[in-house]
Amino acid sequence: MFLVTPLKSLRFTLLVFAVLLLQQARSENKETDYIKAYYPVIHEAEMLVLSKDYSAALDKYAEAFKAVPAPFARDYYNAAVCATLTENYAQTYSYLQALALKGVKLSFIEKQEVFKPLQESKEWKKLQKKYPKYRKKYKRHANLDVRADLDELYARDKYFRFAKGGLRVYADTLRKIENENVDNLLRTIQKHGYPGEKLIGVGDTIEQLPRFSIVIERQTTAKKGFDFSDILKEAVQKGDISPQAAAYLMETQKGTRYYKTRALVRVACTNKKDCEGDKKLKALNKYLVEDLSKKEEKKVNDLRAEIGLEPVDDYRRKVLYSLSDNRFMLGYRWSVANYIVPGRDAAEELTRGLVSAETALTAKEK
Repeated sequence: MFLVTPLKSLRFTLLVFAVLLLQQARSENKETDYIKAYYPVIHEAEMLVLSKDYSAALDKYAEAFKAVPAPFARDYYNAAVCATLTENYAQTYSYLQALALKGVKLSFIEKQEVFKPLQESKEWKKLQKKYPKYRKKYKRHANLDVRADLDELYARDKYFRFAKGGLRVYADTLRKIENENVDNLLRTIQKHGYPGEKLIGVGDTIEQLPRFSIVIERQTTAKKGFDFSDILKEAVQKGDISPQAAAYLMETQKGTRYYKTRALVRVACTNKKDCEGDKKLKALNKYLVEDLSKKEEKKVNDLRAEIGLEPVDDYRRKVLYSLSDNRFMLGYRWSVANYIVPGRDAAEELTRGLVSAETALTAKEK
C-alpha cells in the first residue's frame, strides 16, 4: 500500500477526478468510436490474412483506414505486407511512408525479410531519399517532449530496482517513485489525453507498449494501486491504445486473465525420463489453450467485444498462425507463455485444464 499524507491524497483524488471529467468531455465531442468503426474491420482483414487472401485483406485494411483519423502503425505494417505479396507496390510504399511519419525508422523496415526483394528497385531508392523528410515531419508533429518525460518515468522506476540491494533495500523509495509516477502520468493524460501513437508516435520500431506502460503495470490490485481501467477503456475507444495492449495492462493490474490475452501455452520438461511415458503429458512441447466451457467462452467473448477485441478463438488462430508466418504482426509478447519445468509434477500442474490448440481450433471449424 502506498503511504501518502492526507493533503497529497486529496490532491491525487482531485487530479483523478479532473482526468475522468476531461475524458468524458472529450468523448461527448462525437469523436470517432474505434470500437465500432475500426477494430472490427481490422479483425476481418486479419482473418483474410489467415486465409491467405491478401488482396481482399488489403481492401479491408483500406476500408478501416478511411474510417478513422489515425490508424495504428501495426495495421499499416500488415497492410504493407499484403500489398507487397499482391505486387501492389504503390500501396506498399504508401503504407511504408505512413509508418515513417509515425516514427518508424527505415532501418527497422529494411531488416524485415518480406521487404528485402524490393530494396534494389528504383522506388525503394526514392523511399530512402525521401525518408529524411518524413523523419523531420514526424519530429515536428509528434510531441517528443512528452515522450521524453514519459521515458523518464520508466528510468526512475528501473533505477533503484537494479541498484545493489534492489527492492530489499529501496522498498520505501520505490513505493514513493511509483506513487509519483502515477501522479505524473495522470497529469500528462489530463493535459494531452492518453499518450498513444497520435501524440508521441511509435518510437523507432513498432512498439507494442511504450516504456511508460510500466507505471500502469506496477499498479496492481494486490498492492492496492490506482486502477487505470476506465482511462484505458476510454483510450481504446478513441484509438489512443490498441484493445490488445489495454486488455493486457488491465489483466496485469487485476492479476486475472479475464480477457485471455495469453492465447497459447507451451510446456517443456528438462527431465525427459521423468516426463516421458506419462499419458497425462502427451501435450508437452505442443501449443495448448485453456479448455473453456461454452458458458465461460461466451463470458470471455462478451468482455472482449466491449473493448473491440475479436472472439477468443479467432485470437488464438491469429497467434498460432503468427508462429509459422512471421511476415505479419499478428501476435504480441504476451500472447504465448513458454514454461520449462524440472519434472513430471510441475508439468502436470502447468498443463492441467489445457488442451492442444490445433485440435481444439480444428474441431470448432467443423
